[in-house]
Amino acid sequence: MPGIGVISNKNARLNRLHPGIRDRMAFVVGRDGEVASTGTLDDTQKAVQEFRRVDVDMLAISGGDGTAHRTLEVVIAEYGATPPPPILLLPTGTQNMVPNSFGIRTSGVATLLLAQARYRHNVPIKSVRRNLLRVNNHLSFMCGLGVAPRFLKEYYGRGKTTPWGAIQLLGEYALDALRGGKVARELAKPCAARIQVDGGPARRIECHTFFASFVEELALRFRCFPRAGWDEGVFEVLIGSGQPSSVARAIPSLWAGSVGRREGLERLLSRSLVLELDAPEPYTLDGEVYEPTRSFEISAGPELSFVVPGLRLRRLDPRIRTGQIGPWSFRFLV
Repeated sequence: MPGIGVISNKNARLNRLHPGIRDRMAFVVGRDGEVASTGTLDDTQKAVQEFRRVDVDMLAISGGDGTAHRTLEVVIAEYGATPPPPILLLPTGTQNMVPNSFGIRTSGVATLLLAQARYRHNVPIKSVRRNLLRVNNHLSFMCGLGVAPRFLKEYYGRGKTTPWGAIQLLGEYALDALRGGKVARELAKPCAARIQVDGGPARRIECHTFFASFVEELALRFRCFPRAGWDEGVFEVLIGSGQPSSVARAIPSLWAGSVGRREGLERLLSRSLVLELDAPEPYTLDGEVYEPTRSFEISAGPELSFVVPGLRLRRLDPRIRTGQIGPWSFRFLV
């Protein structure tokens, strides 16, 4: 029983601010696992290859949402047709949207400690089954166009990459939108595109916001996609085309996870989607901003099992696909 393999991105925000987190995680796993500190994708690939060779029981990722999706791209490539081990996300990034969506609210070290305690004593652990989102040649949990990458560009440019910094910037934009200001209008500048959902007829749209997601939450606990985890292979789509003021008024309902109809917002559930923009636009995958492109082919990627080591999921919704991992062996005496 090789234990838990931890991939710790030393460039993640909290890992960079507090380098001792890596040593704490190594102390937690002890002799029943290993912590690999990575700084490049080559480092990540070598760590994944080693963990696959020894057949770890659980693969943990310490970093933010961007670290998770880039690491999982490497994991899927290395394991090929073989299902990878259950994935444990250890929040040490800026916003941690993906682990929050799965109900993981504790710190990375505390989350690893909870998982290791149950693993060491052979106690089964709850898991969430979820697909990855395939966006052109990438695998992620969420894809965003329009407002999302524009907001993130300003957010990262200010250098205040903390939840409070995001709240301040969001408040500035919301206030400017309610006043009909120029800054909000520029943020919500529409993109013209052709969209085709599940192989159906194509139609023209003009939107300032586009999201496709397999996780429920955006940053700051906005539950914009409450149906993202209900069915295998089905992701939720949110398209915004209203005036900035109408979007600002919809902020409370978006935060609460309401699926009610709102002016200027369209919701879809889809298995595949093709989006052709009239002009190239930057886009974001799990909080990372990518270079502008025009064509997007979006579909369901592989389904993985994600470990939720807390006492229960954040939300006891029977429509969320759950399971459990373990027991593993009786090497340890309880």
